[in-house]
Amino acid sequence: MKPTVINRNKHVVSRKQMSPEVLKVLYRLHRTGHLAYLCGGGVRDLLLGRKIGDFDVATDAEPRKLKKVFGNCRLIGRRFRIAHIMFKGGKIIEVSTFRKKGEEEEEATDDGNSLLIKRDNTFGSPAEDAFRRDFTINGLYYNVADFSIIDYVDGRADLHARLIRCIGEPNIRFQEDPIRILRGIRLAATLDFQVEESTWEAMKRQCHHIMECPASRIREEIMKTLRRKGSRKGFELLAGGGILEHLLPRLEEFRLACLKNEPTSADPLLQHLGVIDDLRSKGSEFTDSLLLATLTASPVLSSFETLPPDSDVARWLHQYLEENFKPLAIPRVVRTHVHFLHLALRHMLAEKRRKRRRSLRRSPLFADALKLLEIHCLATKKHWSALHRWQRSPVKTRVRRTRDKAKSPARDTTAQSDEV
Repeated sequence: MKPTVINRNKHVVSRKQMSPEVLKVLYRLHRTGHLAYLCGGGVRDLLLGRKIGDFDVATDAEPRKLKKVFGNCRLIGRRFRIAHIMFKGGKIIEVSTFRKKGEEEEEATDDGNSLLIKRDNTFGSPAEDAFRRDFTINGLYYNVADFSIIDYVDGRADLHARLIRCIGEPNIRFQEDPIRILRGIRLAATLDFQVEESTWEAMKRQCHHIMECPASRIREEIMKTLRRKGSRKGFELLAGGGILEHLLPRLEEFRLACLKNEPTSADPLLQHLGVIDDLRSKGSEFTDSLLLATLTASPVLSSFETLPPDSDVARWLHQYLEENFKPLAIPRVVRTHVHFLHLALRHMLAEKRRKRRRSLRRSPLFADALKLLEIHCLATKKHWSALHRWQRSPVKTRVRRTRDKAKSPARDTTAQSDEV
């Protein structure tokens, strides 16, 4: 297929916006006689005028050839073989070889074999590679040879229309790799784009395949949605498309129960995530533990209120978090921190509970606990007195002077102050 070629004088992408490392990779490939294209999200974000995080390169050089071209190259992956070009300071440029549909995919049918791609190492042309990509806005190339944009999939038109559109037949593409559903929703949320109608219908129809994917890939997409702006819109789409019930069924069950009991009330999950978006826009940063604690704050606090008085709260909370997060391969240390933050929030909201205040303030997680309390207050418009009480500057305790019996009676030891 003939692409649309957008010459340098008709687009805004400039080499000045690219990192020195990616330019070195592009020019080394070009000088050794290979096609060298900047691809994927890098081209998309440059055209949108957004700040670039990572740059990816596509080429016709196969992985073994890349090892010869770059001495600082490391090949990784089995399902999708790619090259990491390593630079000083930990900078990595990811280089992939143009792909095409493999024999395994050609033989798969809806009536017979699963369409899930298990290996993706059949190399092809730039056009074939473009049609192997997920969404049209990610199917654009920047050619370092003449500084043009190469568009096989009408990706630039969808950028202007602010649309997330699947490349190819969406039902098939989402069965080949169901993670594309989560990636498309994340892009729509982060970029504030709309999902094209047929793409959205296919997402809803094929979302039950998501849990067939490795848990680590599912976790990474969920965390990316939480870490970036638009997390409220991302989870609104996940819930609206029936996808959240597959990812976090207990959370979705609680959300639907709240809306059923109080149809006119705001969605508690989206309220908390909306506060995260607002604070992030003002420069706040959040740990993964705090993001997950915020996501589950409403159902956990609600359950705390309904537990019998003699219940082991810590044990119940541990089981709840394991049930929700372990299937998604959330690391144990993160689950442990989320456990602490929920117990800390419960303690901080209790008006009469005074014990362990000093030890809580001394915890390395206290800053996250205080931020979780602030998020909860902003989301619910309640508990301001608890927030103000815990935000007060620590008061120094009275210095206790002691005598050192082994030394001169007139000499006092150095006293240290404690936080209240």
